Amino acid sequence: MNSPNAIFKKNVKRQAEIVTGLKKKYVFWSGIRVTVFLLFIICVIYFANARNTEVVVGLGLIFPVLFGLLIKYHNKIAFNRDHAENLKAINQQETLRLQGNLKSFDAGSEYIDPLHPYSIDLDIFGSHSLFQLLNRTTTFGAKTQLSEWLLNPAEKQIIEARQVAVKELTPKIDWRQDFQAHGMHFIQEENKTSALLKWLNQEDVVKNKSLYRLLMCIMPAVSVGCIVLWILGFSFYFLLGAVVANSIILKNVLLAAKDTTTYTRKSSVALKAYSYLIKKVENETFSAPLLLELKNQFDHDHFKASAEIKKLQQILFSLESRANLFYQILNALLLLDVFWLLKASAWKQKNKKYAKKWFDTIHQFEVLNSLAGFSYANPGYTMPVIIDETYRLNGMAMGHPLIRSKDRVVNDFSMTGKGKVIIITGSNMSGKSTFLRTAGINVVLALMGAPVCAGSFTTSVLQVFTSMRTQDNLEESVSSFYAELKRLKQLLEMIGTTHPILFMLDEILKGTNSHDRHNGAASLIRQLAETDSFGFVSTHDLALGALSDDANRIENYSFNSQIIDDEIIFDYKLHPGLCKSFNASKLMEKMGIKIE
Repeated sequence: MNSPNAIFKKNVKRQAEIVTGLKKKYVFWSGIRVTVFLLFIICVIYFANARNTEVVVGLGLIFPVLFGLLIKYHNKIAFNRDHAENLKAINQQETLRLQGNLKSFDAGSEYIDPLHPYSIDLDIFGSHSLFQLLNRTTTFGAKTQLSEWLLNPAEKQIIEARQVAVKELTPKIDWRQDFQAHGMHFIQEENKTSALLKWLNQEDVVKNKSLYRLLMCIMPAVSVGCIVLWILGFSFYFLLGAVVANSIILKNVLLAAKDTTTYTRKSSVALKAYSYLIKKVENETFSAPLLLELKNQFDHDHFKASAEIKKLQQILFSLESRANLFYQILNALLLLDVFWLLKASAWKQKNKKYAKKWFDTIHQFEVLNSLAGFSYANPGYTMPVIIDETYRLNGMAMGHPLIRSKDRVVNDFSMTGKGKVIIITGSNMSGKSTFLRTAGINVVLALMGAPVCAGSFTTSVLQVFTSMRTQDNLEESVSSFYAELKRLKQLLEMIGTTHPILFMLDEILKGTNSHDRHNGAASLIRQLAETDSFGFVSTHDLALGALSDDANRIENYSFNSQIIDDEIIFDYKLHPGLCKSFNASKLMEKMGIKIE
């Protein structure tokens, strides 16, 4: 069986060949379009000079239809070309992720919250982040949904339902990538649906609909009749009168037309994406209960959600064309504003109660698709077991997903029991902080329904809390020590208000003198051992190891190093007991500091 990386590279090559062929085809039909247009102009001029009115009129009627079909076919070629480009890009992105090269991906920086319990310390967002590794969404709403799943642990039942859905989607690589590629045609950098939903839920601004429906039956026919009479030699003033009457009607709906276009501006592009994505879901067969439940949101007796979304897209796109001169000419003759506003009003009455549900459902599908893509690219990862038992964390061959597999060192670890505190000592750069982040980021993955970077993984539903990267704030005159105290206060206040807390504290109270630091850290550890929480404390302070007790609530683990031939060697492996090796002096010597 080929590795995911080999499959991604094969797909890149195949899609590149398709793109090349479609580019040639697009250029060929571009030439056909120009040729047909020039022939039309030449023929019109020739027969006009010959005063052959019938042929000129015939050409005027036939050419728009013929040229419209030609444009439609040409646009289809362009769409297929762009689709192949999207599929090629998707597979290129997958290879970059496997290489650990994430710098070109959206960092989700807008979701960074310094007060969040763990997102900054565990690199959930930002440069080289978990968000970049997972995100395969194309709509703004799905991107936000992914951030919410990353920031908030789900309940056990929800997690397990997501796991089953991800397992089913994982091998569907062609469907998943095609789904993503359809969304990429209309990729959204901003929220284009919130204003649309607000408009859908507003009171209809078009009044007297029955009157306007009657006028739509009469006035366009009158305009067309006046045009025919003018061609036959009757007075132009008949047509002018019809245009004036239509203008009075249009003036009465002008405010409604402007109001609609203001709220729905540029939303037609987003709707086109949703229409494609919904259609992909409607046409696929699923067995996972969550996928079936989501698909059923689009299931209606007498219509398809994708078709309804497409209708709204066409309505709003037409209204967006109001600034076009050709539109305004037809508007004066055929009351286009009235026609499209009545269509919009009818759509609202029929579908406004479904629209938000349709959007939210696609957002969930996109996030599940992202997790399945992550799962497919990492076949060595495992689906965690979520247990009802509280205060339990067990990981075998547990590694950090943001470290490249060739550089990754894995560890086994197990921790059980309320009040359990693991003190991790170790020399500089030996791996203490990385181990804390490894445990934390895998818990985050587990509690959103994703596979984890481990051979096996079992966890309770937990609320992760970290204090690792506290910094000073000059603007608020806050020192790093005070910032850390505020962070620890946040932890103590959170305990007992949510799921059991899994805390991860790295080098606590590092901003004060060694005496106060030791006493403060020891007091905090004893306090935490009496709370509804459990977790890790990393430190250089070996004296904290004396806190271990007979009840095994406080235990010591360590990371060690060796100095061989004047070089510091790390194995990055977690060992029971206190650290027995030190390297600070050697590190200072290597930096040119003379140690006496």
